[in-house]
Amino acid sequence: MSTPPVLPPDPSPPVAAWLTTQPVGARPELIAEAAREAVIVGLGVSTREAHEVFAFVTDTTWLLVERGFTTIAVLDNQRVADLYDRYVSGEDIDLDRALAQAWGPWQVVEMRDALVRLRELNRTRAGARVRIVGVASSRVLSSDYDRVVDLLAGIDAGTAVRVEALLDVIRVAHGSGEHVLRARGTHPGTPFVEMARTARAHTARLAPSGERDAALELLDAVVDFHANAIGVGHDMAREEHLAADRLLDHHRRTGERIVLWEGSAHIAAHPGPMLGSHLRTALDDRYLAVHITFGQGHITRATIPAPRADSIDARLAGAHGERTIDLRTPPPATVAGDLGRSWPTRLISGLYDPADDDEHYFDLPSLTGSFDALVYIPTITPIRPLADE
Repeated sequence: MSTPPVLPPDPSPPVAAWLTTQPVGARPELIAEAAREAVIVGLGVSTREAHEVFAFVTDTTWLLVERGFTTIAVLDNQRVADLYDRYVSGEDIDLDRALAQAWGPWQVVEMRDALVRLRELNRTRAGARVRIVGVASSRVLSSDYDRVVDLLAGIDAGTAVRVEALLDVIRVAHGSGEHVLRARGTHPGTPFVEMARTARAHTARLAPSGERDAALELLDAVVDFHANAIGVGHDMAREEHLAADRLLDHHRRTGERIVLWEGSAHIAAHPGPMLGSHLRTALDDRYLAVHITFGQGHITRATIPAPRADSIDARLAGAHGERTIDLRTPPPATVAGDLGRSWPTRLISGLYDPADDDEHYFDLPSLTGSFDALVYIPTITPIRPLADE
């Protein structure tokens, strides 16, 4: 009797075959169903620059609102978020002016459309209105820079011109971040906090007056904003903890259930310094962490290639088609072990360079320890910047 040939081992991990057995489709209703007992749902995105990803976030949010969630939390300046909230509540707020002061990723048609839809929803809604809150710590707006110049113009025109020249350079950090400008080669060289301090020094030389003191108060906040920027004095762990505390305090005070729009690295629930970890510790399974990833496609400034071969994104791509997977549903034992191990997943930030795509991956210590649900979109197209209209 002949000896059977020895076959090489299957190079694909068990999860690869299991993914092909999962129902095809981007299904917001599955996330809404998984969130039955949750008080906070984190919708984590691998990129904020894709139309399809944004659409899944909003489609899921509308379903969650139908099922009792009444607060949407976004990473943005708290004063800007307050303008969003007043707008969706029906107040006479200039939405375009509010979005002009927003964090860069929110200055898009998709965000404006979402806010318009929420305003209409609140107008016709019989129950509690949907609110918007901001989780970023900053309370400095780009309009504060204009206010400083206006105050100084009434005191000393020359000082106003000098301060305005400095502020016009550094205010762009509210859109992209100083670290992003450095990476893209568009940073002027002088640290923005130094330019903010110079603007304050010019102002401090003026004779005391109510206008000067008001300008100095605003400039103190501007200096603090730039002194705590990423790559300067930013304390990520502290900011993440404070953001989690804001969300938890909002829930405890109001009883409202919250949908959080954030990046996947912040949403991930595995132990560590990030926002999602604090929420999991405080809420256990009442926090639902969702990872929305993709295969390839285009964003405004780059073409994104197929994902790295060892990533969970590549395994999803190999299953062909959209997927929405509740990771808490027990899979076969062999698959459970594979899902529980470390997996890389791609995250697209403002620093993304397609020439170095392999470097833009985040290692999850455990897929099922990090997320409760997984969403995969094969191909993305760019979001639509408001500036292009």
